[in-house]
Amino acid sequence: MKKILIIALSLLMLTFATNAQNKKNSKISEVKLTVSEMHDDHCKQLIEKNIPFEKGIKDVDVNLKDSTVVVKYDNTKTDAEKIIASFKKLGYPAEIAKNAEATNKQ
Repeated sequence: MKKILIIALSLLMLTFATNAQNKKNSKISEVKLTVSEMHDDHCKQLIEKNIPFEKGIKDVDVNLKDSTVVVKYDNTKTDAEKIIASFKKLGYPAEIAKNAEATNKQ
């Protein structure tokens, strides 16, 4: 009887953990930006070092070859326009990449 109770409680806890993770992931969005004037590793490091400190930013993936940056962010704390403004403060003009828009990741 104790084993059944332990198994039932374990399954219940696992269900709650899964639901909490799904709620957390539903807040995460992604935007791909084209970033002007981003030329070398110094630019890449500057972006990777500073942009994650902006409110709501979860991940930054810089691609120098394409002059693009993919930003994952909490859409309850920021949005694409605020992220673009953050790049502008660093001196890097940015815009949403052609054929790309902010999307929710679920």
